[in-house]
Amino acid sequence: MRPWLVLKKSGLSFEEELIQLYVPGSKEKLLALSPAGTVPVLQVKEEMIPDSLAISEWAAKCVPNLWPKDPADSAQAKALCQQMQDDFGNFRTAAPMNLRRRTTSALPAAAMRDAMRLQALFEDCLSSHGGPFLFNEWSIADAFATPYATRFNAYGVDCPLKVDTYFSELLSDEDYLDWEIAAMAEDWIIDAMEKD
Repeated sequence: MRPWLVLKKSGLSFEEELIQLYVPGSKEKLLALSPAGTVPVLQVKEEMIPDSLAISEWAAKCVPNLWPKDPADSAQAKALCQQMQDDFGNFRTAAPMNLRRRTTSALPAAAMRDAMRLQALFEDCLSSHGGPFLFNEWSIADAFATPYATRFNAYGVDCPLKVDTYFSELLSDEDYLDWEIAAMAEDWIIDAMEKD
């Protein structure tokens, strides 16, 4: 989702190839695209760019306004994106992204600690920059926050008003809604993502 949102906001044209995961042959298809066999991967001519942040950085070189204009804010946004990609594993594991899901089942304590840390980071950015986005205007950092917004929504995790308003902004974005519509039209279920 993250680089897809970045590419949509960039205005760059791209074609999407959907590879269904957790089915026979899916790993072989992924390994044909990148040595790690992970998604997403962006093909630019003969070059394959794996990793959400690397794809986003490539897009930002083409369209520089995808990062905040202020150099200090830009550096902070890049560090935050790296943290959102690499950290908060307890939350991501306990609350896998599932746009159809709605539950209020309690999450493990470690996952909730991650969720509270995320909320604090988002609230600090929103307070420092005035919103409606993390660095005032939409940036790559907001694309990286969007999958977390879906998790807070799907798993019924309460948020402070400022963060809740921010999540509402992300989840009412036209490009996000296009992604959500396409996701809801998918007819396959990943059982592991449905269990409490």
